[in-house]
Amino acid sequence: MLCTFFLTTTLFAAEADEVGVEADEAIRLPEARVEDVRDTPEHITQEEMERDGVTDLWEAVRYVPGVILSGGGRRNDSNFTVRGYGADAVPIYIDGIIMANPYRGEGDAARFLTGDLESIDIQKGYSDELLGANTLGGAILMRTAKPRNSFEASVKTSLDFDSIGKYADSTHVLSLGSRLKYFYTKAVAQYRDINHFRLPGDFEPTKYNPQEKGDRLWSDSKDTKITLLAGFTPFPELDIWANWVYQTADKGFSTPETRTREYQIWDWPVWNRQSSSLNGTYTADVWNIEALAYFDKYDNRLIEYYNWKAYTLGIHHEPSDYDEYTAGGHLKFGWDINSWNTVRSGVTYIKEDHKSLSDGEEQVHVNEDTWSFGAEYSMNYWEPLTVNLGGGFNSLVPIDFYGDENEFMKALGDHYYVIKTKPMFLYTWQAGLFYKLTTSHELHLSYARKNHFPTMSDRYSTRFGRKLPNPNLGPEIANHFEFGYQGAILEKLTINTAVYYSIMTGKIVNIKLPNPEYPPVEVDYARNLDSTSFYGFEFSPELFINSFISSGASFSYNKYTINNSLQGVLKLDYYPEITTNAYVVINLITKAPDKAKWLTQLSIIPRIEFIGSRYADTAGKNELDSYFLGNIKLVLGITKYCTISTSVENIFDEYYEIRENWPLAGRSFNISLTAKY
Repeated sequence: MLCTFFLTTTLFAAEADEVGVEADEAIRLPEARVEDVRDTPEHITQEEMERDGVTDLWEAVRYVPGVILSGGGRRNDSNFTVRGYGADAVPIYIDGIIMANPYRGEGDAARFLTGDLESIDIQKGYSDELLGANTLGGAILMRTAKPRNSFEASVKTSLDFDSIGKYADSTHVLSLGSRLKYFYTKAVAQYRDINHFRLPGDFEPTKYNPQEKGDRLWSDSKDTKITLLAGFTPFPELDIWANWVYQTADKGFSTPETRTREYQIWDWPVWNRQSSSLNGTYTADVWNIEALAYFDKYDNRLIEYYNWKAYTLGIHHEPSDYDEYTAGGHLKFGWDINSWNTVRSGVTYIKEDHKSLSDGEEQVHVNEDTWSFGAEYSMNYWEPLTVNLGGGFNSLVPIDFYGDENEFMKALGDHYYVIKTKPMFLYTWQAGLFYKLTTSHELHLSYARKNHFPTMSDRYSTRFGRKLPNPNLGPEIANHFEFGYQGAILEKLTINTAVYYSIMTGKIVNIKLPNPEYPPVEVDYARNLDSTSFYGFEFSPELFINSFISSGASFSYNKYTINNSLQGVLKLDYYPEITTNAYVVINLITKAPDKAKWLTQLSIIPRIEFIGSRYADTAGKNELDSYFLGNIKLVLGITKYCTISTSVENIFDEYYEIRENWPLAGRSFNISLTAKY
């Protein structure tokens, strides 16, 4: 019925659609063919997200070389590392707006639904100097899709069922857009309802633990996202647009550890985010200007239960609420001086405000300003060689700080726990050499020095007297080196590969000190003492044989050295040495046959993924087994407007964990219907 509706609608709209691309291009299955040598596995298109059936950022980045997924735990967050650098060191941007929790400096990647996106870019180490502060390990850039046609619409409904055929979850995306001569607008509504996931059949319960065989306890959640975009293009060189995004989620209870008897239970009933932004770009001959102003509001609530018995009795701490916002913008300039010299510069301003409330009463209030100035210079005096140089200056200026504990300590004269804020200043710089062997083969060598301001939590948290605050905590600093190759061979095979080395110094670590007020008891104190090196090799080939078969793969060899660890850390937890995956696209039908013009596509897409063994603790005593996952997908095109797909995830019902005692889903089945015009 949905496809029939779209077929009827498009008969009336077809004559008016004289702008943009053909509709069948919008739903064409992505192949491994790469026409641009700079099209890398770190650039994820909407087509690739649809091919892999992803619904959020966490799922979208899982096949990128150097990216390792993390998740589970009491916070119930889903995050990832990039070449060893965690969520607070690799900021996430959506259309230039940083998507971090101001107090902790990180977000939850599973909350960022991707149905409204055009692309995702993962920058590793060597990253855009105009992004601003805190790109210690790189950056994630998400871009909202703009309309391309005078009228476009799409509806997608996806249903998942567990290994015994029971409803597990569903995702729904509705998109409407229009681009006219001077105006464009787009609206996207997304809703995801996760009822549960079912554990693999090999799972064995632990005595006195509430987790039984079958459905994963408290694996339910709900997400809603609405995106509204409107733009004005009075002439081709100028584009001005406003964007409003509303997100709400019920993350539910944190799933419990499966092999322990006593544990805390955290409930996250509220996760809300609302962003408003005004953007503009102007390009004229050799000049270009980009401007952004935004306001981003974030709220969440945590309810903590002491243990299982307390949960059954409804006994919990007072609700803890975060009331936060960021506001700011950037102004960027570009100037093509001549055919071999280009300059880019920019200034970024961010105001971050955090309020922590307990049972409605304000406990902590922090307000800070971050100013960033960046510049990049590119020169190409000799045709094969391009040299890029960049530098940046960042300042963090505390504006206001209030803490009820802080006021209490002042009254007591307990100066050890009294927080005194101070500004901080950091510098970054980088250089890159890009040498074209031919038009289709390029070598690159890069160096980048990046850093990261300590978060509000790092500097100010006292954890109810269990930690000494350290407002003088310094930055974490990273030096990145990379040598790589990108190339295309006969328009059939593309290769992206790199070797890298990165050393992080001043790594923040909590040490134990005698409590100044009561020395027999120890408290935590954060200091910049540790150092770790990350190094490895990444290899990503893509092969386009013909219109019927193509394939792609990625392989990462991940190593590290702990140069200094005051706490005696011997191993990095959850850091596998080997990660790899591969897929094949088999197109049995690539155009409508004469006898069945309604059938436009029939494709089979198998994919495999392997994650090597890794330690679950820093002492190197507990090791998680490696795991191998297999998926397969069937895509059927019905006319050029509709596609139906069905897939099986984790075909072999493999038992696996990315965090110890937090197993993930077993075999599941998916059916999806997409209608586009």
